[in-house]
Amino acid sequence: MVRLTRRRLVVVVVAAALLIAGGGYAVHRAARFDLAATARRLDALTIRITGSAAELRANELLSYHRVEGGTAACMRERGQPWRIRPYVSYYQDFTDADVGYGDGWAGVLDSVTHLGRRVVRNAMGSARMPDETSPEQWHLRPGDDVTAWVAASNACRERYEHRDYHDTDPPAGAYDLVNLPGLLNRIAAHPTVLAAALPYSPCMAARGHTVGWDGRDDFLFRNWDLRREEAPIDGRPAGPAWVRAEAELTALYRDDAECRMPAYTAAMRLLSWRLDDWEAEHREQLDRIRADWERRLAEAARLPTEITLPPIAPRPSPGP
Repeated sequence: MVRLTRRRLVVVVVAAALLIAGGGYAVHRAARFDLAATARRLDALTIRITGSAAELRANELLSYHRVEGGTAACMRERGQPWRIRPYVSYYQDFTDADVGYGDGWAGVLDSVTHLGRRVVRNAMGSARMPDETSPEQWHLRPGDDVTAWVAASNACRERYEHRDYHDTDPPAGAYDLVNLPGLLNRIAAHPTVLAAALPYSPCMAARGHTVGWDGRDDFLFRNWDLRREEAPIDGRPAGPAWVRAEAELTALYRDDAECRMPAYTAAMRLLSWRLDDWEAEHREQLDRIRADWERRLAEAARLPTEITLPPIAPRPSPGP
């Protein structure tokens, strides 16, 4: 009797999966597959849907004028002080290399080259944001009526759902479409991908990590202790704790990418076969979203990065 070891079991399951895949696999198995080109295509599609780095900054600037400018005007109408904060972009350090499909999903199609870079960029963006724990300290002077100011502030900000200008929305439907509806779940559940994912946990265990295939979310997106006061922004070097945390997360993401490579390759192969049909099916949505991004970029190009409210017109003196 042949002893069925885990390694032999994986081989058996993979072979069975290929048989289950059937005719589709038989048709495509001889087709030329370029893994790097498919990854680039997925990145480009993601940017097409959720915006380039420049478009994300433009969207932020539009929101700055709408939210910060609108709140300031509203507060002035109510006779309450509002110091306009200077425009600061969360995406200042981002390039298009940071906003592709990336490694922010904990899914099978996550990039195997980003190695946690989006996590680091997000932490840098957060470090640029103002501390809003006590906003009244920024806007008020000693002796101002805090209660009246808070009431006015809540009323003025309600129209923006109490969000600040960094909390932007993409074109309608973008977040749904970037999840590749009707395609991503089919790929992730495909027998060849599931079989190729079986060695993941043993591979990670050999590198000192205890994590299952379905537990990668919490495992990767933990608190990495990327402290805002140590972020490498505005020309300052990264602090010691930041350097340690970034090295640790990069090493972990590298382990994840290497252990995920069999499943990733299988999934990307399936994606390369099916993406043409998916894009054709969603052409109208893709074109509408892309046109909306381009419109926002053009509108933002005409706006300054400073908000200046018009002077208050003097009221006429009362008559005799």
